[in-house]
Amino acid sequence: MPPKKHIIIFSHGFGVRKDDRGLLSEIAENFANTETMLFDYNGVDETGKVLTVRLLSEQAKMLNEVIEKARLENPDATIDIIGHSQGCLVVGLVKPSGIRKTVFLAPSLDNDIEYTINIFKERPGTEINLSGVSRLTRRDGTTTLVSTEFWKEREEANPISLYNTLAQQTGLIIINAKQDEILKEINTGDLNKNIKIIKLDSNHQFSGTERRPLIEKIKEILL
Repeated sequence: MPPKKHIIIFSHGFGVRKDDRGLLSEIAENFANTETMLFDYNGVDETGKVLTVRLLSEQAKMLNEVIEKARLENPDATIDIIGHSQGCLVVGLVKPSGIRKTVFLAPSLDNDIEYTINIFKERPGTEINLSGVSRLTRRDGTTTLVSTEFWKEREEANPISLYNTLAQQTGLIIINAKQDEILKEINTGDLNKNIKIIKLDSNHQFSGTERRPLIEKIKEILL
């Protein structure tokens, strides 16, 4: 009997494209005998320079549709999920069933939107408007548009509670970056004891020489 088909669905982070600035696409390239599914949560203008962040509820609906389509077309497949940063929160909101393993990379662990906003606040060109649309300048030269409705949903979401619920339905592994320059350090003591936590020397994007150890760790978990 041939082995079951293996599918990995990716959930990218805040204000980026489906490749997650090369992180998720590079991980996908290392799973040659696996069907990998990357998709965009957000809208992008024709120049590719301005990205509009969709509401978390809309992103969750999109992810759920991708999962259901994969399951419908491949009823016997083994399905895993890899999420990065805010993409982990979207997975938590969906709480999908029938997923073998879920790997979270540098996941958001709190709902402190002020902390997030302050990261962008001092960058030239950034305009914060919590009663309208904020324009966030990104390091790669792009602009991210964020509505007040997004910030409200983000503030209402409780990542740890969502992840604890998710851990009752899937094998949940969190890989944190020890030198994360984006997320503040959060006490993980309130996380479900069934959640395995791994720490790697890296920044938030697992870039440079630190990406290969990350990829090897993910392969060890999922293959």
